[in-house]
Amino acid sequence: MQNGENLERLLKESTLCNICLGRQFPLELKGLDNPSKGLELKKKLGVRDRPTKVCNICGGMMSSIEKYVDLVIKALDEYEFESLLIGARIPTTIVEREDHLRAEMKLKGGETLKANFTKELNRKVSYKLNVEIRHRRPDVTAIVDSLLDMVEVTSKSIYVYGRYIKTKRGILQKRRRCSECRGKGCPECNLTGYTSTDSVEQRLTEPLLTLFTAGRVKFTWIGSEDSSSLVLGEGRPFYAEILEPRIRRPKRVKTVMKKVGDGISVKEIRILDGRPKEERQFTITVQSSFTLNKRITKKNVKKLEETFEGASIRMMPPNKKSSTTKKIYRLTVESAKSRYLQVKVECDGGLSLRRFFTGEGGEVIPNVASILEREVTLDEEKPFDILDVDFEA
Repeated sequence: MQNGENLERLLKESTLCNICLGRQFPLELKGLDNPSKGLELKKKLGVRDRPTKVCNICGGMMSSIEKYVDLVIKALDEYEFESLLIGARIPTTIVEREDHLRAEMKLKGGETLKANFTKELNRKVSYKLNVEIRHRRPDVTAIVDSLLDMVEVTSKSIYVYGRYIKTKRGILQKRRRCSECRGKGCPECNLTGYTSTDSVEQRLTEPLLTLFTAGRVKFTWIGSEDSSSLVLGEGRPFYAEILEPRIRRPKRVKTVMKKVGDGISVKEIRILDGRPKEERQFTITVQSSFTLNKRITKKNVKKLEETFEGASIRMMPPNKKSSTTKKIYRLTVESAKSRYLQVKVECDGGLSLRRFFTGEGGEVIPNVASILEREVTLDEEKPFDILDVDFEA
């Protein structure tokens, strides 16, 4: 036996459980697990095996492993999951105690207490719950605090894709942050960080939280609209990241999502297999109504439609050094009565429609006002209605 002197000294000067003893000698008795190896090493030196809860390394933690297994299983009781990973926080004093002992005894290469503890936890819990241990992006992660006998559970986000329709004006798309606390949460906003102003985000958040028994929801909108705008056709697409979900396979998704309230309906909703793609190119078709300061002729109308047939538009956003280019695929004047126009525009998403029509700030070139050589005043009661959003999820 290569480490006979170290083993004899270790057993003479320390009281170790079989598990912690076996871990210190990785090259001896290969094929045995740590408890069996520890027992055999004691037998080789004629040391009587006495069950002890006072191990000089783990302090009895390894012999109490079933207690921690039960703690983890209880903490996971309210979660749905198919894969799991368990980690641990070990008190610094225990880690330092093992390091000091190994340095004194010149022991190298053995598995650490933390590695041994978490390996056993994962093995036992996986077996009892019949779930997969996955080291990369598991459904849930459980961290055992061995000092406080507590378990912290976090669950992997779920991503949802959907489309909403808005048939009532005056509803914001996004929630407004509380002006008192600026989103931190205070008594004024009931610790939510947001005002109680009606919004699409608020309407969608509540049923999603209920469906997934989740902590919170984070939205990514495929474009935006004014509160006065309608969203028609197939609806506006959105992604929702469901954070800290306890339910991963909710039932009655479509039924629950129908209960979003007057003026808002969900056209489509489905759970994605993973995080959505970053590139989000889309086109929109909008209808806008506005008034001119002077009358126009049929010649003006024709010029307007021809100018923006497949036209490239340069956008120079404020406080940005470089411009971006958007495309207008088609502009159709649907109605021209006196100085009042109604037009339909098909264009790239991300175009500042207000500046495209009014030309304000000179940030969108060319624009409707510059082509007509007129001042454009939008109908603020219905400035832009979204007729269609063409987007591939």
